Amino acid sequence: MPCPACGEDPSGTEWKWDPLRWELDPPCTEAEWRYLADSTGAPEVMTTQQCAYMKKVCRGCYNSRLLIMAKVQTRIRAKGGLEELDPSMKMRKEYEAAHANDLLKNRAAKIHGLQSADHFNGQVCRLIVKDSESGRWTVEFVNGEKKAIRESNLHASQDVDMEWEAARVEYAASNSTSAQTDGKPVGRPLGTHTSWEKGFHPGAVVFLQNLKTKELNGRKGRCISFNKEAGRYEVDLGDERKLLKIENLVPAPRDVKPPTRQTAQEERERAAAEHVRWEALNARERHAEEYGWDG
Repeated sequence: MPCPACGEDPSGTEWKWDPLRWELDPPCTEAEWRYLADSTGAPEVMTTQQCAYMKKVCRGCYNSRLLIMAKVQTRIRAKGGLEELDPSMKMRKEYEAAHANDLLKNRAAKIHGLQSADHFNGQVCRLIVKDSESGRWTVEFVNGEKKAIRESNLHASQDVDMEWEAARVEYAASNSTSAQTDGKPVGRPLGTHTSWEKGFHPGAVVFLQNLKTKELNGRKGRCISFNKEAGRYEVDLGDERKLLKIENLVPAPRDVKPPTRQTAQEERERAAAEHVRWEALNARERHAEEYGWDG
C-alpha cells in the first residue's frame, strides 16, 4: 500500500505510526506545523506533507517526522508554546487576515446603521463587555460615556483601531486631567502621566550599564515590556532576553537601531576580546583605566 505521507510504496519497509500524532502529547497542531515550515532550513517534506496522519507511514517518513517532532518540542513547546514566541511574518499576516474584523473585548469598533440614535453613526468606541442574552455590546467612548449597541451595528478593523487611538490622543490633549478606565496610558509625550519612565517604552533602544556580569555592560537592547511583579524591564538583546532594573539601563540616541542576532554576535565577540585584554593588564594599568590616574 502507498505511504499516506510520501505516496510511495517502498518494498520491505517497516510501517510505523505517525509520531506527530501518536507519540507527541498533545499531537502536533497545524499552527505549530506552519510555524516550523515557515522557518529557515525547514525540510522540504513540510511543503508536501500534512501535519499528521491517522494511518501508518513508511520508515523513511517516520524518521523525517521524528526529527520534526523533536523541533516541535525544543523550538516551540520548551519555549512556552507559540503564544510565547515571535510569530513569523507569514504567520502574522495569516492571523491578521483571519481576525482583522473580530469584535473582541477592549478592541476598538465603529458604529454604523443606527436608526433612532443616528448621531452615533461613524463614531469610534471601545468594546467593554457583550451581553450573551441581548447580543449587545457595552461600548465606551473617549469621554467615558457608555452605550449598549447591537453587534450588527459595530464594525472592527485595523483602520478603526488606528482611528480609536487617534481619537484618544486628541481627547487627552484637550482634556489632560481626564481619567482612562482601560488601564492603558493615553498617547501623551513619554514620561507624562504614563506607566513608563521617560525614554523607556515598548520598542525603545537602550544601553546596558553597571551590571555584575561585566560582559553585558555596553551592550544594546530593545525594551519589550515592564514586568510589574519583578519590577524590571524585559529587554531583548538580539540573542536573548533579560529582566533588568531601570538603573541598569540608559536610553540610546534616536538614531541607534534595535539589536539583531548579528549585532548581538558582534557585541559578544567584542566583549570577549575586551575581557582578554583586561585580564592581561596589571593592577596599575587597570587602576589607571578605571580612575583615569596613572599613579
